[in-house]
Amino acid sequence: MPEATLVAAAIAGGALVATAVFVAFGGELRVGARVLVAARNAINRVLLVRRARARLVVDLDRAGWRESPERISVFSVALAACLGVLGATTISALTVGDAAVMCATGILTGLGLPVFALRSAIARRRRLLEGELVPLLELFTLELGGGGSAVSAPGSVTMQVQGELAADLRRLLIASQVAGSASFESRLIEYSERLEIPAIGSLAMILTASREYGTGAVQGVRALAMDLRRSQRRALIAHSRRALNHVLLPAAVGVLLPFLAVLMFPAVSALQRNLR
Repeated sequence: MPEATLVAAAIAGGALVATAVFVAFGGELRVGARVLVAARNAINRVLLVRRARARLVVDLDRAGWRESPERISVFSVALAACLGVLGATTISALTVGDAAVMCATGILTGLGLPVFALRSAIARRRRLLEGELVPLLELFTLELGGGGSAVSAPGSVTMQVQGELAADLRRLLIASQVAGSASFESRLIEYSERLEIPAIGSLAMILTASREYGTGAVQGVRALAMDLRRSQRRALIAHSRRALNHVLLPAAVGVLLPFLAVLMFPAVSALQRNLR
């Protein structure tokens, strides 16, 4: 095709002429530096977006949300935009500076609320799974004490319990039984690292030691269950103390202060009349 060849030759000639002009006027280094800086910034932005997306995917999995990172990001941006516009509408009643502050506050609130909800969901799901782990460990101890092996006991225990953790462990067991796949203990360690629950990793270590070295798993599983029970008891005591403080403080503000005001009103009125 002569036309295509002619066009390509013309483009190449124009590029060479432009390069020669830049070299003649000493602009080669500046242009090259600008190109390198722009390319470096673009690569850094792409890597930053990829890292942020990977982190968001991990957090969504920890929270148990079945949503894509793109949808969560779009929702956060839309909420921030709506709250920002709502704050900007106060310009009719406030000054320009106050309206700008309200708009910025709305934007930050819209971006912070999804993050706070995600963190709360992660903590709530972690507490739920840790609460489900203790009965599983106790049943596992009974199964081992009854003569069951450390290999077959997880399957029999998870089949008798209904819950999210038991369902996840059943899936890990089924996946580990496929030929050539990773073992149940390695999958259990990966699961504990993904959810940030160290107790599940400790259980995997106990099972690995029992399978490879033939050590008894009953004592380790029982000690792990007792430790989790103690930590849950301490957390419950701390929560009850905080709940008591949350009850006493509003009661003191809402009951004691009005009572003192009613009680001191005659004395304050008499003092005021005497001062006049």
